[in-house]
Amino acid sequence: MLLKRWLTHLLPVMQWWPKYNGEAFRADLVAGIVVLFITVPQVIAYAFLAGLPAETGLYAAIMALLCYAAFGSCRTLAVGPTAILAMMSLESVSAFQTPGTLEYTLLASKLAMVTGGVLVLLRIINFGAVVSFLSHAVVTGFITAAAILIITNQIPSILGLSAPPDTAVVIVLQHVASGMDSLNLAAMSIAIGAMFLLWFCRHHFEALLQSTGIHPRWIGSLVKSAPMYAVILSVAIVWSMGLDQSSGVSVVGVIPNQLPTWAQMDPSLVEIQQLLPSALLMSMVIFMESTSIGAAVASKRREKIEPNQELVGLGLANLGSAMVGGFPVAGSFARTIVNFSSGAVTPVASLVTCVLVVITLVWFAPWFYYLPKAVLSAIIVMSAIQLIDLHGIRKTFQFNRIDSVTFACTFLAVLGLGVETGILAGIAISFLLLIRSSSKPNIAVVGRVGNTETFRNVLRHDVGTSPQVLALRIDESIYFVNTRYIEVFLFNKIADSPAIKHVILICSSANFIDTSGLEMLELLQDSLAEVGVTLHLAEVKGPVMDKLKETEFFANMQGNVYFSTDLALKDLAEV
Repeated sequence: MLLKRWLTHLLPVMQWWPKYNGEAFRADLVAGIVVLFITVPQVIAYAFLAGLPAETGLYAAIMALLCYAAFGSCRTLAVGPTAILAMMSLESVSAFQTPGTLEYTLLASKLAMVTGGVLVLLRIINFGAVVSFLSHAVVTGFITAAAILIITNQIPSILGLSAPPDTAVVIVLQHVASGMDSLNLAAMSIAIGAMFLLWFCRHHFEALLQSTGIHPRWIGSLVKSAPMYAVILSVAIVWSMGLDQSSGVSVVGVIPNQLPTWAQMDPSLVEIQQLLPSALLMSMVIFMESTSIGAAVASKRREKIEPNQELVGLGLANLGSAMVGGFPVAGSFARTIVNFSSGAVTPVASLVTCVLVVITLVWFAPWFYYLPKAVLSAIIVMSAIQLIDLHGIRKTFQFNRIDSVTFACTFLAVLGLGVETGILAGIAISFLLLIRSSSKPNIAVVGRVGNTETFRNVLRHDVGTSPQVLALRIDESIYFVNTRYIEVFLFNKIADSPAIKHVILICSSANFIDTSGLEMLELLQDSLAEVGVTLHLAEVKGPVMDKLKETEFFANMQGNVYFSTDLALKDLAEV
């Protein structure tokens, strides 16, 4: 029984497999086929974005789909290469090797291995909460800036220029400026046509399909398959017109039509040291991106995901990708939505897609020889545009000043300093702003509302107070960053009201009190006693009370600890 429970926890497939039936398989089969049509062009495009051969995107997709289907907890999450991770891989690996070389490709696979190892290690030490270091503002700023970097990175290819992959905006624009005399009009025309097709499918194709009477279930899938339409049309045009020869349109070229082989992954200690900082950041991005997508679709069916199990599934997906020469992978928002909306019920849909990608690689890889790189850039650009959430950015700026500053700083840091440095800068800034906010917590003088047991801020409500009692509600934990502020605030209030004989600190919002906070309370108690004022506590949370009991604070306390503010006021004054 214990072994079965352990296996069920380790292999989520054992939770749904006993109830699996033919109806579920038919739904998964359809979804898996549909997802193929967006997976193949996207993963090839993202390999191109990462500065890697096209086949590495297919290899990564195969193993990511297979490993996550076995070990992931979200039944409809589609895992594989993504634009953000491709950009991060390019920035990380290009710092040590030249894109396009065998050494670069091998190091990208080693990055996936180290990243997968970090994810699994986080699960072993139950440290999944590390992703909380990435606040919403940091993530939004990072993704928005990364989207702009991705779009900028693809400009040379769209213009038909030959330029090495780079994540620095200035360098990319310099390449564009220096190559304006050698624009390839044929490549530009194909790229613009592909972007128009993708835009049309996204905004108008659905209405067109509805007018033809197609079943609504298929409309969404047909719309989302737009990248495959662009691939098929562009391949047909380049092949039939010989544009790769007559007009110099750059094409993908030969994709080996063979299954991936196990790569010899033996990263040296030096390579691990080089890649570990990037792997740590990428693991945080992978986990946060994937779990947010997975939770969104799982909630629609009242399913749940297990964050710790996600670390295992995503970690093994990256390790699997590394073993076949792929690069880092994560949950894909676009492919997951297509999978879910196409009726996928279980990870069998991902296995179907995996098998079909293998078939595509073995039998249809030569068909992609004439695929223009400009079309891959068009697919990347249109995907990156979707990452820019203007509504979310506007909401951030309207709602919270700290978040807006964090977003702006992260955004500018990613653009100016690079993806990894930008994320670290965003995390540091968010922590500094959080500490600054906590250093001046909201402290409210409260009074009783009428004859009730409710107490509210005297500045916001018509409440009753006692001249002899000062009731203060501290809306923050009491620790080193705010002890001085609390102390000064309290003494200023006492100086303004000489009649005060009792001070009640309402600790309902204090989740913890550190050593500095304890010392402040002890000094406060002694200082107040010298001027004839007694310190009391009210509504202290259980864990905080337990910690205080371990000290001598209560033994030396002259006042009382009250269960509620109401009891404190009834005992100390007639309000």
